[in-house]
Amino acid sequence: MGISRTPIRDCMAILSKEGLVVVRSKRGSFVFETNVADIGEICDYRLMLELQGIKAAIGQARGDYLAAMTQILRGMEEALERGDSVAYGTADTAFHQLAFDLCGNSYLRDAYSLVAGRIAALRANITAPYDERRRESFGEHCAMADMIADGRFAELEAALSLHVRRTRDVYIRAIREGHLGPASAAVDDPD
Repeated sequence: MGISRTPIRDCMAILSKEGLVVVRSKRGSFVFETNVADIGEICDYRLMLELQGIKAAIGQARGDYLAAMTQILRGMEEALERGDSVAYGTADTAFHQLAFDLCGNSYLRDAYSLVAGRIAALRANITAPYDERRRESFGEHCAMADMIADGRFAELEAALSLHVRRTRDVYIRAIREGHLGPASAAVDDPD
């Protein structure tokens, strides 16, 4: 393809840092695979960080955060109306990333970046077969946006917890149905 090794190595390093590629010394590079236990840990981690990211973003850049969130919700709604699962997934990712983009804390932003790529990849893989979850998810995003705007963080924590738990359940369903790798990955389900 006419590309030297240096930019390829740089790309692989970035993908590895984001958890999308696993580099095994002297064996090669592999796209990440997930299982039920890994999904549980990702969702727990995400929940711990996301509420703090939202609070920090509201404290740091409330007006910008609310304006951008409103635009993202419009994009999500338009994608739903068109039946565009890819655009919906992109907007969904932007909704959750926004808090970290505006939180004003590089450590919090970097902590989320450890799983942001995996979350986006999982989201992209589950959007196509589960239209009913997208519609439910949009309602959850709208409700959370209202809670964020009103500063109802105790309610937001409960709503975000439910949202992440439902997302986790869809990820697990996707594994079992073979949408996220081999269905045998569901064997280690702790439930």
